[in-house]
Amino acid sequence: MLLVSGSRSAGAETIRISGTGGAMESMRLLGEAFRKNNPRIRVEMMPGIGSSGSVKAVLAGRLDIGLCGRSLTDEERALGAMETKYAKTPFVFAVNRTLKIAGMTLDGIAGIYAGKRDWEDGKRIRLVLRSPEDSDIPILRRMSPAMSTAVDVAFRRKGMIVATTDEDAVDAIAGVPGLSGLHERFSGQGVEVVLLAVDGVVPSVRTMADRSYPYSKTFYMVTRKNPSDAVRRFIDFVRSPAGSAILSRYGQASTRQEGMRP
Repeated sequence: MLLVSGSRSAGAETIRISGTGGAMESMRLLGEAFRKNNPRIRVEMMPGIGSSGSVKAVLAGRLDIGLCGRSLTDEERALGAMETKYAKTPFVFAVNRTLKIAGMTLDGIAGIYAGKRDWEDGKRIRLVLRSPEDSDIPILRRMSPAMSTAVDVAFRRKGMIVATTDEDAVDAIAGVPGLSGLHERFSGQGVEVVLLAVDGVVPSVRTMADRSYPYSKTFYMVTRKNPSDAVRRFIDFVRSPAGSAILSRYGQASTRQEGMRP
C-alpha cells in the first residue's frame, strides 16, 4: 500500500500560477474546483508578482501559468510566450468608505489626477497611483484625452502614494481618504472601500456587457508554447461553463469564445 501511494504521489503534477492581484482570488477558486475532478493535478497559487513579473517567470520556467492584465508584447511572444484571453472585469475607481461618496464624473476624476481639486468639504485628496509600468496605466490613458493628460501630471506631482500591487492599493485607500484607479471587484471581507459610479453608471458585469459602463480590463493566462497536457486541461476548465460561473461570482465575465494567441 505504501509503495502504491508513493507511486501515485510521485506521478502527480503541479501547476504553478501567479500574476496580477485582481485575478488571483478567482483563479484560486478555479484551481480548487478543477482539483475535485482532477485529483492528480495540484494547482499551486504562488504570491502575486504582477503582470510583467508573471510573464518573466513563465519564460524562466518558474511558473506554468502567469495571470496578466495586458496583452503580450511582440518581444514576449518572440521569446516563446503565448496568451489565452479568459476574462474581462470592470475597471473601477474606489474611495475610502468614510467619504460617503457614491459617484463622480470622469472629468472630475481627471481633475483629481491633475491635482486641480480637493473634496467639496475642503479635505485634501490623497491619490493612490500605480507605477508607470503597471498594466492599469494604459487603461486610464484610453479613457479620454483629459484623463491621459492628467495621468502624466499625476506622475510629475511630488509626494504621491504609489502602490506596487492591487493589495497595496486597497490597503492604502482603506487607510486614507483617497481615490485610486483600480480594476478588480473587492471580494474580501472588511475592506473599507466604496466602488464609484462613473458618469452615473455603476460598474458591474451587466453594465460592462451592455456597454453602458465602458471601462474594463482583460485578463490573460500566459504560458510557454506547447504547454503540458495538465496545463491545457486547466485552461480548458477555466474557459468552460463551470469556470465561467466561478468567474462571474468575482465580477468577471468569461471570454471563452476567444482562443490562444502565439
